[in-house]
Amino acid sequence: VVAFFIIIRILSKYNIMAKLNNTVFFASNEGGHFAQLTALHDLFDKYDSVIVTDNKRANKGIPALKNVKAIEFAMAFADKREELTKDKSKKLTHTSYLSAYWDLFKQCNAIWKKYRPKVIISTGSNIAVPLCFIAKLYGSKFVYIETRAKVYNKTISGKIVERFADKIIVQWPEMVKVYKERAEYYGTLV
Repeated sequence: VVAFFIIIRILSKYNIMAKLNNTVFFASNEGGHFAQLTALHDLFDKYDSVIVTDNKRANKGIPALKNVKAIEFAMAFADKREELTKDKSKKLTHTSYLSAYWDLFKQCNAIWKKYRPKVIISTGSNIAVPLCFIAKLYGSKFVYIETRAKVYNKTISGKIVERFADKIIVQWPEMVKVYKERAEYYGTLV
C-alpha cells in the first residue's frame, strides 16, 4: 500500500496526464452520499457532467440528474456488499476488502479513460479513494466533500484522500480544525 502511494506521488510529479476534456465527474456511493451529491444539481447543467456511482437506482428520470451527460456505474463494492448480504456465512476479510478496492480502482480507471475529466468532485465514500488516486495519476483536479454526518472527526475515505485532494470541503465549521485548516467550510449541502 505504501509503495502504491509513492508511485502515485512520483508519477504525478512527472505529469503523465493525457489530454483532459472539459468534463466534470460527480462521484459518490449510494445512500446519504448520493443524496448530498444530488444537492449539487445546479452545477450539473453548467458543465459536461458525468455521474459515477454504485447507486443502481440512479437514472436520468431523477429530476436532479436530468442535465447530466451520462451516468456510469462502478459496482465493485456494491457487488461485494450484496454478496455478503446474501450469504451471511461469508465475512469481509482484509483480502476481500483489498480485492474489492482493486476491482473498484480498475472500474473507475476505465470510466476515467472514457471521459478524461478535468475535475472530479466526490461526496464519498469508497468511490472517492480510487478516483482521487486516478486524478493524481492523470492530472485531473480532485475535490472531496466530507459527509455532513461527520462533525468532529474524519471518515476513513477523508483520512486517505486528505493529502492528495486539491480541495477539501467540509459541511460543519468544526471540521476545518479537524482537517488542520486544510479544509474549507461553505455550509451544508442538504
